[in-house]
Amino acid sequence: MMRKTPQLSFTFLTIFIILVLGMMVNAQQKRKWCDQQQLPVNKDGLCVDSECQTKCSQKRGPTAKSTCYGSKDKKPMNCLCAIPC
Repeated sequence: MMRKTPQLSFTFLTIFIILVLGMMVNAQQKRKWCDQQQLPVNKDGLCVDSECQTKCSQKRGPTAKSTCYGSKDKKPMNCLCAIPC
C-alpha cells in the first residue's frame, strides 16, 4: 500500500492556491469600464494626465478613471473618463 506524504499534498495545495490567485488577479485587471465620456482639454488643446483625472473625478466621482489619448506630434489631445461597470 502506498503512503501519501504530507509534502506531496502540500505541494499540490500550494500550486492550486497560486493558480487560483493568478486567475483572480487576471479577472480584476480585465474589469470593464462603462459610460465613457470625452472631457474637454486645456486651452492649448493638449491633455495633461493630472488635469484629466481631476476633471474626471469631479464629473464622475472618486471611482472614475481617466486617460489621455489621440495625438498630434506625439502629444495627447483627448481626455477620456469612464466609470467601472
